[in-house]
Amino acid sequence: MSTGRHSEANRRGLTSVALVVALVAAVAGVGWLAFGPDGATSADDCDVDRPVVISVVPAMELAMEKALEDLKKGDACFPAEIRAESPAAVEDSFFNGGRPDLWVADTPARVDGLASIGVNTTTLTPSLAVSPIGLVGTKAGTQHPSWVEALESGAVMLGDPQVDSASAMALIAPVMEGGVAGERAQAVVTTVAQAYGGRAVEGNVEKPVLDEVGGSYSKLVPVTEQEMITKGEGNKTLVDLTPGTGAPALTFPLVKANGGAPDTDLVATALRDWFASQDGRIALADAGLRPSDGSPLVGRGLEQDKVLAEVPAVQFNQVLGQFGMLSVPSSMLVVFDASGSMDFPAAGGTRMDLAGNAALTALDVLPDTTRLGLWAFSIEQGGPGQDWRELAPMRRLQDTTKGMKHEAFLRKQVTTLKDLTQGGTGLYDTTLAAYKQAVKNYDRGYYNALVIFSDGANDDPGSISLTKLLAELDSLKDPDKPVRVVALGISDDADMAALEAIAKTTGGSWFQTNTPEDILTALSKSISAR
Repeated sequence: MSTGRHSEANRRGLTSVALVVALVAAVAGVGWLAFGPDGATSADDCDVDRPVVISVVPAMELAMEKALEDLKKGDACFPAEIRAESPAAVEDSFFNGGRPDLWVADTPARVDGLASIGVNTTTLTPSLAVSPIGLVGTKAGTQHPSWVEALESGAVMLGDPQVDSASAMALIAPVMEGGVAGERAQAVVTTVAQAYGGRAVEGNVEKPVLDEVGGSYSKLVPVTEQEMITKGEGNKTLVDLTPGTGAPALTFPLVKANGGAPDTDLVATALRDWFASQDGRIALADAGLRPSDGSPLVGRGLEQDKVLAEVPAVQFNQVLGQFGMLSVPSSMLVVFDASGSMDFPAAGGTRMDLAGNAALTALDVLPDTTRLGLWAFSIEQGGPGQDWRELAPMRRLQDTTKGMKHEAFLRKQVTTLKDLTQGGTGLYDTTLAAYKQAVKNYDRGYYNALVIFSDGANDDPGSISLTKLLAELDSLKDPDKPVRVVALGISDDADMAALEAIAKTTGGSWFQTNTPEDILTALSKSISAR
């Protein structure tokens, strides 16, 4: 560990009297350092090459501050500084610079998530403390038998799981409590992610402030035991409504980033020993945290709830990834080829039946906050000189169009597509017009895309060329308003080379599809690749 260094003044040339005075002063100073109140050097005199940066999740901030305070009482030059930040911020720092030397994560699953994408770290201590995760509410709320039922109820008010540890653990709790089929667990993630996305659109994604929750509040808030004690203990209306299956827990591993500051290992050892000491256990309790052995805080927090087993890392990171994808609502202008060849046979009917049925199935699962517009195209579909026709404007599914819910209006319009088939494929002019419209309709709160269904090559002799189209699309791209083309070729007759070129130019994706399942899989992949 680096220690303080004290420079000797150059006393050459002093008179003998001055030398005696200087020596007496020096001896007095050494005596004060040795026998003063702290017996430590001044921090201003420390010669530390680089302090060890310790990043901690917010739940550990109070305890870590106390740890450094105590360690610096014995050594004012203890070379460490604290940085409180969310797991997402720490993960970003490993790629964007500013990574910490030591990281107190909320769960080992986060560390494994970094490892899975090539960021190697070393776990020095598996747990510095423990904090179970529960659901709190009021007597107006409902205690559900299981986490999966609580999440299915729509009553759980999640925060951002990349930032809020309690929300992240609430998402994985159905897997941890057992007895939940994979399909049901996936459906739960979809439900809560879409609900979160809907709140995000309205600018309402923050968890309720615990000390402001009133007696009539019927929702459930995921919290760490530490939050419940430090932020909610003064609110007498709060009650523990954690499901009886148990509570997942944060375990706060101490992790070292490879290639850290010189004193990283020494600081880590000192922290490990301090948190295991009696002073450390007292400080943890004062901060609302359990010691690393998980011993309950008697009479406080979630004492009566059993703690679930260790967090499954693979599932944890899969669930968070799915949530991140599904919680961003989509804004899609969907353009259907209505040329005569869409009447040709395909799986389950005609090519138009194939595309239309897939669209109707997608409407069954898209959240109400999704924005959708609908066009049809073929040569002069929109009248002389215009190959496209708007069937539905770009609106949220929950909005109203012509006196009915927009989702219902879209369903009605999709069923009319088979009556519109005529003429040749006016692909290029339509793509350019639709892309311009999608950029015009861009919404920063959404994933914005232009989805094109086509079963053939452009055969409009008066249309723009492919080369000119690609140049126009490239010039229209705006990094501040990204709109990607998702091109779906219907049948083997689709011009996949052209569709690929169009999609690539906008950073989108392209797929050849021959069955309804192909179309739905392609749409799912295009959204997950966002």
